[in-house]
Amino acid sequence: MQTFSNKLSFKQFYVTALIVCLIAIAGSAQKSVPSLEINGDNTVTFRAKFPGAETVLLKGTFVPKQQEFKTPAGTFGKDGKIEMSRDGEYWTYTTGTLPSELYTYQFEVDEKTVYDKANKDYIRDVADTLSYFIIPNGIADDYIMHNVPHGKVEKVWYPSSFEGMSKRRMTVYFPPQYATDKNKKFPVLYLLHGSGGDENSWSDGGRAIEIMDNLIADGRCEPMIVVMPNGNINLAAAPGEDPNNPNMKPSANNTSSMFGKIESTFMNEVVGYVDNHYRTINDKAHRAVVGLSLGGLHTLFISLNNPYSFDYIGLFSAQTTNAMNDKRIGGMQKIGEKWDQLKGKLPFLGGGKVDNTISKLTSNELSIYDEIDIKLKYQFKNPPKLYYIAVGRDDFVKKLNDEWREKLDSKHYKYVYNETDGGHTWENWRKYLVDFLPRLFR
Repeated sequence: MQTFSNKLSFKQFYVTALIVCLIAIAGSAQKSVPSLEINGDNTVTFRAKFPGAETVLLKGTFVPKQQEFKTPAGTFGKDGKIEMSRDGEYWTYTTGTLPSELYTYQFEVDEKTVYDKANKDYIRDVADTLSYFIIPNGIADDYIMHNVPHGKVEKVWYPSSFEGMSKRRMTVYFPPQYATDKNKKFPVLYLLHGSGGDENSWSDGGRAIEIMDNLIADGRCEPMIVVMPNGNINLAAAPGEDPNNPNMKPSANNTSSMFGKIESTFMNEVVGYVDNHYRTINDKAHRAVVGLSLGGLHTLFISLNNPYSFDYIGLFSAQTTNAMNDKRIGGMQKIGEKWDQLKGKLPFLGGGKVDNTISKLTSNELSIYDEIDIKLKYQFKNPPKLYYIAVGRDDFVKKLNDEWREKLDSKHYKYVYNETDGGHTWENWRKYLVDFLPRLFR
């Protein structure tokens, strides 16, 4: 009996040991080497698995640009690339110490650009899928989701007068207090994206949701509704989410959105919908509008043409002209000439013909850009509480912003100016938003 028991115990031990080994082997097989590791000294080690590759390069916002050159329009240069080292079936590289920031990156594998599929953190910026990581303990702490009360985010379809679009979409952020205090009304910030962007841009690349949650929780800004509309007139929603154009790919050359359609419909369609459907304080003192790049153009002319609607105005790296202002505006037969002038002023537009949709614009829409000096006079007769301009020293719209400030200075119109390092980047626009928000609705 004792012998049988010993044999049974040995058999049980053998089976148990075998199971443990199999679990360990399976666990080892499932566990993958992390694609990046943030080290204690804020260096970052990349380990990318491309076993059959001949060369692997690393591109990212932490990599210095190559062949930079300065022009009157700003500083330009090609994106830098770093050659990674082969380590068996992996390719590796360790950066130097990085300051606190949100960084994006991609790999170039045998001349083909790919994002890091082993990293669950990625965003879309225009047509590019970019992996990202965050170095904490600094400015990027505002971009991280912390253990604080979180607001609610909705994707909202609203009626539209745009041809072929019965509805358009916007992203709306409601502060935590919107749900907890059912009787309270809130101020509204309209936050506009740049060329090639959409209603997802500020919540993705701009980290607007995390920034709002963190600043409200810290008492650094007032609780507010934030409306992030789609400023691309060719799409009703973000690429792949527009039922009218399910296969349209995003493009930064969004020329159609520069000729008045967004600005001329904004108050009725966007602001009107928001005021009718949410608990807003619908007066000038409780509305703000701010935009980056193309969204800065929209912001400038929305506020110019509606001087009694917004007390807080922000231009981030703004495109301040579309070459069709008061003295240069002309008939539709001259649209090609005007477009050529615009391309000369804004080198990031590149080549290309005028969009066919522009020919459908009405003179009423184009009048948005007419009589700038007269409209400025009315806007500053009862001046906004804040007129905020921010741009980087190396930004290719810096010269345009300097010219706009000269116009304001010539009439002694007051504004706040924030000039920073850097260029036309999300790194700057996130910083500008963090600086802008505490100034609102105080």
